[in-house]
Amino acid sequence: MSAGVALVEVPYAIGDERHPASRGAERLVEAGAERALAARGLAMTVARVERGAPFADSASASLAVNKGVARAVADAMAAGRLPIVLAGSCDVALGALAGFDHGRCGVVWLDAHADFNTPESTVSGFFPGMSAAVIAGHCYASFWAQVGNSTPVAEDAIVMLGVRDLSPEAERERLERSGIEVVPWQDGRPSGNVRASLDALRARVAEVYVHVDLDALDPDAAPGIVDAPVPGGLSPEDAEDVLRAVAERFRVRAVALTTYNPALDEDEKTLRTALRLIDVVGECAA
Repeated sequence: MSAGVALVEVPYAIGDERHPASRGAERLVEAGAERALAARGLAMTVARVERGAPFADSASASLAVNKGVARAVADAMAAGRLPIVLAGSCDVALGALAGFDHGRCGVVWLDAHADFNTPESTVSGFFPGMSAAVIAGHCYASFWAQVGNSTPVAEDAIVMLGVRDLSPEAERERLERSGIEVVPWQDGRPSGNVRASLDALRARVAEVYVHVDLDALDPDAAPGIVDAPVPGGLSPEDAEDVLRAVAERFRVRAVALTTYNPALDEDEKTLRTALRLIDVVGECAA
């Protein structure tokens, strides 16, 4: 049980405030994320991360923003609060983990994609698509070291849920060779036993960082995201069950909710789904 919750608002996507997903964190706070958590009796703080310099390029901007995320996460933990990081892109995982000693921490990663490319395997060069590879120690080690604590997370301490879109084939091959436990999602159902995978992870680690890319969910529940929606993902109920199952087994050190793009969320389905998930995190923290 935490002493409260700290929302960490990151108004950027890959360090850039011009991307429409940079508005996602603020929109979630405006729509009631803070009120929902406070209604559960949780002490609340909200910290807004600022880049601190004009945008120059994605790499330097991501670095500056992630340094701010690491500081905000460290401050929240020092106060005994659970950090919930709201951000436009998955590279925020670097800052979230760099903010604390995660040497004995596992990762539960919900995503339609594995984000397990490296500069050698990627075709697009999309930096957030390498986020899981960075935290596993496969690339950008010196970059992550500048953010903060950059101890690689052991592959067998990572569980990925919801994966159903790997590209290019080299990423699939890298993931298959790794020690990462993957529970793919196909046609709206897991192709594996989620709870058994979490139980196996619990035998190795007692605490986790939880990363939720909203594209893990089915487009019917979360169409307003950064990447093109991938059919066949988790329902909101599936995602809620995963969060509760994680909380039952582990000490949750930090949570990130990423890639909400309000510009593509005309009927606010994604907003409502994201607020439900934040409320479940609060339920588990209360």
